[in-house]
Amino acid sequence: MRAINGLAYSVEYSMIDREISLFNGFVLSAFMKSNIRQLEKKIILYTCKVITVICFSASSFAQDASPTLMTPENIQKIELAVWKYAIDTPLLLQTIDWFSDLARDSREPVALAELSRLKFMHAQIEPDKDYRVHLFERCIAAADQALTLNANDVRGLFWKAVAMGKIAEDGGILNALRMLRPMEELLLKVVELDERYENAGAHRALGRMYHKLPGFPISFGSNQKALAHLKRAHELFPMDVITRAFYAELLYDIGRKDEASKHADFVLATPIADEDTLEFSEYVDIALTVLKKTGGSNIKVGNY
Repeated sequence: MRAINGLAYSVEYSMIDREISLFNGFVLSAFMKSNIRQLEKKIILYTCKVITVICFSASSFAQDASPTLMTPENIQKIELAVWKYAIDTPLLLQTIDWFSDLARDSREPVALAELSRLKFMHAQIEPDKDYRVHLFERCIAAADQALTLNANDVRGLFWKAVAMGKIAEDGGILNALRMLRPMEELLLKVVELDERYENAGAHRALGRMYHKLPGFPISFGSNQKALAHLKRAHELFPMDVITRAFYAELLYDIGRKDEASKHADFVLATPIADEDTLEFSEYVDIALTVLKKTGGSNIKVGNY
């Protein structure tokens, strides 16, 4: 599995957030037939007790009861396109077209959030800055559709947040200031709902943001907060290369050079698949810089 912004993908996918089932059915054998009328009365009484609840949540029930788009076969297609996005653009674009058509009238937030994820990948590889921003905006629009149906959809929250981060990078300081607080709120909500999502991607993104932003009164950067989030991301996914690179740089900046060197060593010693080379090069550079600052020698970079 891959993670965004250099996150190694080890995504855990549930088919939908939950399945609502009021009855599992009644199996009637021959000896039960004499009691069928009594059984029917019990069913009717039970139904009367829950009918009010059903009426108040009819739209949600209809959505959850409908067939999901996130079948194992569809998930496999999406994951393959995401994994190979940097080296097989035609496959990514074909997958986006296919799943866009499939999800056109969907009321399934998970599916719409996955469409947002695919669109994020497309934006990542767009060289033209203005069009890249446009593509990230389309990613946010798909995430917003998911969040309209379920305000707590972790995928929608996460991909909206990271797309906003990319727009902030391309849009200059004023645009960044406008995006950062909403991003923080979205990522904190992801942490609250599912801190493990995308290899603890929300912890990692918050840690990086708090580390790189200036502190009060200019902005809300905080090395203390950065350390808490990156430490937790590392605890949850100790093999994640991106977390280790960010953690190494932060540890160096707060004076913990020996620890920083160990994390940087890990990054550079980890083999990286061809599909990940383009994206992971940024984090390899971070690790190299840390090791040079700490006096590292005989540096060997994975399979580079």
